[in-house]
Amino acid sequence: MKRKIVGGVLVVFVLLAMIVFHQTKAEESHTALALYDSAKIGVVEKTIQVELKKGINEVPLEMLKGLQIDEVTLKPLDEKVKVLGVVGKELKGKDLVEANIGKEITIKLKSGETLSGKFLGYKDGKIAIQGDGYYLISQEEIAYIKMASIGEESTADVYAIVNAEEDGKYFFKLIYRVGGIGWSSRYKLYLGDKAEFYGYVVIDNPTNKSFENTDVLLVSGDVQFYQPPQIIMDRYYTLEAATKEVPQQPIQRIKLEAFYLYKLGTIDIEAFEKKLIPYIYQESKFTREYLYESYPYGGSQDVYEIISLETSEVLPRGVVEIYKEMEDKNVLIGEQMIDHTAKGDILRLKLGRDVDLKGKTEVLEEKHRERYSYYKIKVTVENFGKESREVIVRHYKWRGKILESSVSPIVETANYVEFKITVNPGEKEEIIFDYEVTY
Repeated sequence: MKRKIVGGVLVVFVLLAMIVFHQTKAEESHTALALYDSAKIGVVEKTIQVELKKGINEVPLEMLKGLQIDEVTLKPLDEKVKVLGVVGKELKGKDLVEANIGKEITIKLKSGETLSGKFLGYKDGKIAIQGDGYYLISQEEIAYIKMASIGEESTADVYAIVNAEEDGKYFFKLIYRVGGIGWSSRYKLYLGDKAEFYGYVVIDNPTNKSFENTDVLLVSGDVQFYQPPQIIMDRYYTLEAATKEVPQQPIQRIKLEAFYLYKLGTIDIEAFEKKLIPYIYQESKFTREYLYESYPYGGSQDVYEIISLETSEVLPRGVVEIYKEMEDKNVLIGEQMIDHTAKGDILRLKLGRDVDLKGKTEVLEEKHRERYSYYKIKVTVENFGKESREVIVRHYKWRGKILESSVSPIVETANYVEFKITVNPGEKEEIIFDYEVTY
């Protein structure tokens, strides 16, 4: 029995030895890149053309070096070819550390700080560099490293095994992920006689991958990944210097399932690069109001002076910087995060606390059972000032549905409900409402 098994193995080796692997090269013709504002990840789709010989071919995929091959899809666009698999192998020569000792490197920390200097190697498991000072850096602190060399002989080979029925040139779709790259929104609001509102796309590529002449698609929405990619926390130290630049061409926006897709157009994204691209501009009137934010756990909260304006475009989640014109200067007076806001919604932004108004939330009744909650809430706003105030009361109900209320809501979303009341000097107003939450 053992002799038969050994003989069978020898036959397999003989058959494998008879297979001729043809080496060929893939030529890229078109690249698209989808970026997400809910995760630091990019999905690349390339159309490649490969000249194949009849039989089994080995197709090098140089662009996939260093990436996860289990996240790679190679789809033939012709029925005469079949992809038998994608293989990754690493050939080590002079290693990365040895190749860069004594050379300049740049390290970006997760805190946002960037350090540059001469790479001295490792000490006590930490990276040692000599720049304007001597630094020992733990690898847990590092967002990315930019080095001058990858080693004289070190390579990481990735190739596809493709079977062709006959000689010829064939097209394939190559789809793969690049972790670390992403996009976000940044807004700047300038208050004068009118409100000037600017929106920017911030593309952050802290990887060593470059994307030239690439169609970039921006996906806004909470995309669920089975294994969330690494989240690189970043602060926008350089964005405050952004000019009031009006986008030359509007970015095309498409509603796709539960997400919004923005077609940014064809651009270049270099390795280790951050881009700030204007894509929204609106000039509009605004109103000054007062906002009290209420929560289902009750308690007293401050009332804020706010400005309100209607949005002319869909606004992805992002940070808004608020500037006020003072003596011909634009002075930063506030900054806050906004959630995804639909076109035509009222955007409310806080300016500062109002000392004359006080708000209080009381939970009158509360019930909980499996996958269900019930709340009965009383909100009281009191005016200690000398002028009447119109106050927006926003209660965060988080997927709750209003059942009854003593004042009719002016806005109700999945996460909050808003009421508007007028509070005269020395008086107080109450709103009583109830709602239920199902999970």
